[in-house]
Amino acid sequence: MKSGGDEAELRTRWFADVMAGRGAGGRADPTVTVGDHTQALLVELETVFGAGAWVATVILSVAVIEAHLREQAMASGRTVDPYLNAGTLFAEAGLDERFDTLRRARNRALHVSDPPTLTVDMHWFEAERLEAEARFAIRLVAAALYGNALPEEPEGEA
Repeated sequence: MKSGGDEAELRTRWFADVMAGRGAGGRADPTVTVGDHTQALLVELETVFGAGAWVATVILSVAVIEAHLREQAMASGRTVDPYLNAGTLFAEAGLDERFDTLRRARNRALHVSDPPTLTVDMHWFEAERLEAEARFAIRLVAAALYGNALPEEPEGEA
């Protein structure tokens, strides 16, 4: 995790640019409505990403997408089981395999395993990879919410 006001400001600006569809791919639908719960989670997502909390960014990205799908279903009068797992929800929504890749990354961060898939050392020695995964997650959020172009793979962006 990196710190510093200038870096945080650059990350926050990058986040805003991605959400607005500036840059690669653009925004497919500028008229998309995002529900209150999703908006609240987006504020949290921007905060953790700006702080350089890469693992939290991945975890929260899945929550944002899940909230958006549930709010869309409710807005159209559909009922969604509140206990339906994210993998099934993503599949039923017809989301690309990259979203399931993100969900699996979230699961690896949340669930204890042997050997461990998350360690303190990773924050120091794998920071670039974690940041690339976080940026990939942000681009997937923008694609799910606003129809932005899907990212190819996690990439090392500055």
